Amino acid sequence: MKESYENFFRAMDQFHRLNLGVLFPEMTKADCMTLMAIDHFNQKEESGVLTVSGLAEKMHAKPPAVSRSLKSLEDRGFIARTVNKSDRRNTYVELTGKGRGEWKRMEREMADFARAVISRMDEEDMCRLIAYLDELYRVANEELEFRKIKNRKEQK
Repeated sequence: MKESYENFFRAMDQFHRLNLGVLFPEMTKADCMTLMAIDHFNQKEESGVLTVSGLAEKMHAKPPAVSRSLKSLEDRGFIARTVNKSDRRNTYVELTGKGRGEWKRMEREMADFARAVISRMDEEDMCRLIAYLDELYRVANEELEFRKIKNRKEQK
């Protein structure tokens, strides 16, 4: 079991260490993730507005880290921040036209990369791998929820 555990985390860690920055040398990983999250959440928000604090929460990131990335993206004209006039504690963030164009370019590059990688794999193997990863995610998520509930009970 110990060997399986070690091999599992070694295999997962390999993907974390892939240098995807080669695809976007002008962007930090944090900037890429922030740009993607803004696009994703702006499309999902019913109100059409996304606050900086809401973005940090949805990204599961610390607000100072998100603020650094937003500053970098704003300096390059990819995002715009607007302070809520009625509640100055809230700052909204959205992609600019330039930011949407950059994100679309990045999406195309990632799709092209994914197609190139997947085309080198057997289709049946890919289908099995995806099914295994989906199942692994489901089980891991259930275990995390179980532990969260257990921790709450132990804290009482």
